[in-house]
Amino acid sequence: MTVWLPIILRFKHSAHYPLGNTRSIRREKRNMEWQTITGISSVVIALCALVFSFWQGAQTKKHNRLSVRPHLTTWTHSNSDKGFYAVELVNNGIGPAIIEDFVLKIDGKQISGNGTEPIEKALKILFPNFSYHSNHSYLAKNYSIVPKERCIVVSVQFLGPQFPAPEVVEHALNRGDLEISYKSFYEENFHFSSWEEKSNKPDRS
Repeated sequence: MTVWLPIILRFKHSAHYPLGNTRSIRREKRNMEWQTITGISSVVIALCALVFSFWQGAQTKKHNRLSVRPHLTTWTHSNSDKGFYAVELVNNGIGPAIIEDFVLKIDGKQISGNGTEPIEKALKILFPNFSYHSNHSYLAKNYSIVPKERCIVVSVQFLGPQFPAPEVVEHALNRGDLEISYKSFYEENFHFSSWEEKSNKPDRS
């Protein structure tokens, strides 16, 4: 028995050896916790950066859309003493207007025809008792009106000896409605109506 006792004692002493590493185990566990926290923080930061990038991209796209937005309007020029009248279409926006559709109506009814035929028919309806020379423009699909461009839709030179009174011409023009569907380079759709633009609209009934 005395021969094996030291071996048994050493074995028991060795069996208690791992318990002395409790502090190192705790340190390792603490390091693992910090690594986990660091990893989660990195993921959160990456997600925030991704969200910010998407937001910044959306803001840039919105700015770009605004920077190329067109806006169509009309101007009427007249010289009643000489019997001359003209209607201009103007793009006073900051981007090109791409024409999609061009419609002319009289008293709310669309005038049919190809090219400039609707304008010619409209003049005959509006001024049946007057002689005149006229010039017309037709805006075909996909025609692009650049910013500040002016396009004379129609010009009328009445022939003497007597010109129509300015109020007669104004009333006739108020019966007409020019409707244009157009879009920007970003495929944003817009609609122009000369009736909606007028402050004094004629009675449609």
